[in-house]
Amino acid sequence: MDWERVRIFLEVARAGQILKASKNLRLNHTTVARQLTALEKSLKAKLLERHTAGCTLTAAGEALVQAAE
Repeated sequence: MDWERVRIFLEVARAGQILKASKNLRLNHTTVARQLTALEKSLKAKLLERHTAGCTLTAAGEALVQAAE
């Protein structure tokens, strides 16, 4: 598991939005979105439901937040 991707995921989970998390991380929002997609593929699990107003955690996402923190 790539811990940098987990760190990015945690910031998105806390911020509730990819754009806000990208600003907090000082990364391009496209980079953040790509890293999330790569993490989901590597874990073979959907971690976030992406909406125009933000993101919500799936059950797998909630479990990863608890394990990572």
